[in-house]
Amino acid sequence: MSNLLKIQQDFCRHIYKKSDRKVLKQTIYSDAEALERFNIYRNNILGSFESVLSSIFPITKKIIGDKEFDKLTQKFCQKFYSKSGDLNEFGIEFPQFLKSHETKYLKDLAQLELFYHQSYFAKKSEEKFDLKKFKKLQPESFSKVKFTLNSSSVLFNSKFAIISIWQKERKIRKFSEAQFAVIHSNKIFPLNETEFLFLSLISKKKSLFKIYEEIYKKSKKDIDIGTLINRFVSDGTIVKFDL
Repeated sequence: MSNLLKIQQDFCRHIYKKSDRKVLKQTIYSDAEALERFNIYRNNILGSFESVLSSIFPITKKIIGDKEFDKLTQKFCQKFYSKSGDLNEFGIEFPQFLKSHETKYLKDLAQLELFYHQSYFAKKSEEKFDLKKFKKLQPESFSKVKFTLNSSSVLFNSKFAIISIWQKERKIRKFSEAQFAVIHSNKIFPLNETEFLFLSLISKKKSLFKIYEEIYKKSKKDIDIGTLINRFVSDGTIVKFDL
């Protein structure tokens, strides 16, 4: 290992872990003066990371308060280093990092916010549903249809009322209610359980017949497949079909 590389690695370790002081011996300054100089870099770097987390997880921050959020982000930044020059990729481990927090739903809320953030930078789907071709299908062909979801779509579900908390930007009394959503095109589309199951089965490349069969088996009631198709074609969630 070159001496320069070792100095760079020691410098990085010190920035994230102040107690690691090997790099101090590589400077021409006293330990006290070197620490003061390195603190400038540390404050700038960690300050940037904390600002990024605040912008990605604004509702999470609002729920637990500025002081608690700042304390958590400082701990997070010391444990998880940035692996990319693109700050928009920083923070993907943050929801999992919150798993043990006393606010039970905090991890799921942060996960929803991360998906929402990522949807802004995701490559936009260029496919458009061929409605004219779909309308020309023969009735006997419908059962064989397989749909394709928007390539940037992400399905989200939680046993907590995360969508309501995100929409209201505050704590709610009745938060133990399962909620569902699909996220794409920098939008969060709330779903009911049947709609979530419908899209989940599409993502698994199930035929329309199998989708109807599995939803009926679970709900024990007829569903309006046509209404579901119209909704998700209209909002850009379904972009293609094949036989």
